[in-house]
Amino acid sequence: MKRKILGLDIRHDAVSAVLIKSGIKGAAIEAHVHVPLSDRKEDETDWVAPLETIVKKMDISDSVCVASFPADEISYRNIQVPFKGHKKIKKILPYELEPTFPFSTDDLIIDFVTVKLPDDLDGNNLIAAAVEKSKLQFFLDTLATFNIAPETVTIGGYPTALCLTNLLDHRKNWLVVDIDSYKSTVFFIVSGQICLIRSFPMRSNARSYKIKSLCSSIRQTHAALEKMIGLEFDPDGLYITGCGLDDLGFEQDMAQALGVSIERIDLLRDADPLKHQDPLESWVPFLMDNALSLALMEVEGTHEFNFRKGPFASKKFWEENKKGLIQTGVFFALVVALAFFNVFVDSYFMGKRLTRLDNQITDIFTSTFPDVKKIVDPVQQMRIKIQGVRKKELFPGEAEKPIRAIDILNNISQRIPRETDVTLTRMVLGLENVVISGDTDTFNSVDSIKSRLEQVDSFKKIIISSANINKSDNRVRFKLKITF
Repeated sequence: MKRKILGLDIRHDAVSAVLIKSGIKGAAIEAHVHVPLSDRKEDETDWVAPLETIVKKMDISDSVCVASFPADEISYRNIQVPFKGHKKIKKILPYELEPTFPFSTDDLIIDFVTVKLPDDLDGNNLIAAAVEKSKLQFFLDTLATFNIAPETVTIGGYPTALCLTNLLDHRKNWLVVDIDSYKSTVFFIVSGQICLIRSFPMRSNARSYKIKSLCSSIRQTHAALEKMIGLEFDPDGLYITGCGLDDLGFEQDMAQALGVSIERIDLLRDADPLKHQDPLESWVPFLMDNALSLALMEVEGTHEFNFRKGPFASKKFWEENKKGLIQTGVFFALVVALAFFNVFVDSYFMGKRLTRLDNQITDIFTSTFPDVKKIVDPVQQMRIKIQGVRKKELFPGEAEKPIRAIDILNNISQRIPRETDVTLTRMVLGLENVVISGDTDTFNSVDSIKSRLEQVDSFKKIIISSANINKSDNRVRFKLKITF
């Protein structure tokens, strides 16, 4: 069964689209369109007109769309985490990246790929890419007006570099430079895998200044890469593509400035799935390669960076898995209902048992204290009665004189002068005594406090339970036991 796949390369200066039909016998390009944006305003891009042109010239109905987001709108970070496992990294990554961004990671959609750097035994290095949710939402809303809902939204130019890693497996270290009219993105390939991505502006439209600025940025990034991997990076070559290329003199001037061989990419010529492709009219590789690579990603089942996750996850997933998800939901609901039924039954019989126990407690209380007519809380009432009995046994013939905590504190406050350096930290009140804890400046102060409290009529006996110097602050920690 043949599938229609739409590769949609969306940039600030142009929109390119390639429609592929893929089946058992291979893949073939059915249509291709490149629409430049000639009237782009600064910090503002209107993709409506190019997209209108594309949907008029192509039959994109029932196609699977893979789209690219402008690479310069994405932030890139190379970090190392102390563990492996996609789920663990996914949970902790926002917290690891938070200090590196000028805004909250709650406002970003983040994805990552793992990178195996040379001499990296742990393999815990990552390339993280983040895009602002508001920008991604605008991007998807614009596409939605033309009934385009991409399954994958990835980094502009990244699929081209990824395709080349498969085509150039004989080469170890090299670069891919995706050149737009306004900005460029460089992909550094180390040991056959993409390990660093950086975007930078083109400071002039004049070719000489554009090349000078681009080469300077590449050199700086090259130095940063060597520092990151701890090894010398000697590229075997440099490959260029993108809408910002003009005549053949561009790569010649770049090669002379950088001292490295430079080639233009031509995926239509080199890609295996298209080896039986008939010649195409008006096909310009540097304009169409990125759109073609997006479609080839879907053909070959290669998916790495994808910003369609979380609140931006593709709704097509629900449509394709609706039946299975409903069945799973029904099964889950039955399990939950059964669990609640078991809890209800257990609660019912537990309530019955508690009622029997309450009745037994009430019967015991009534038989023990027949004089009590009003029973509210038999357990608490029984505790109070027992405490009263114990007090009478300890002090026979004496009237009960309950001592309140407020009275104790008042006596202590009155007897200890304000100028005394003492802090009370704890008071434990019992039936016959109270234990107070605190700290003061000297042992003499402890003795003075004891002597003064002995003057309280209701305090029968005062014992210094403990008194020790705390080495951290040279304060005397003490405990006094007051019997009343």
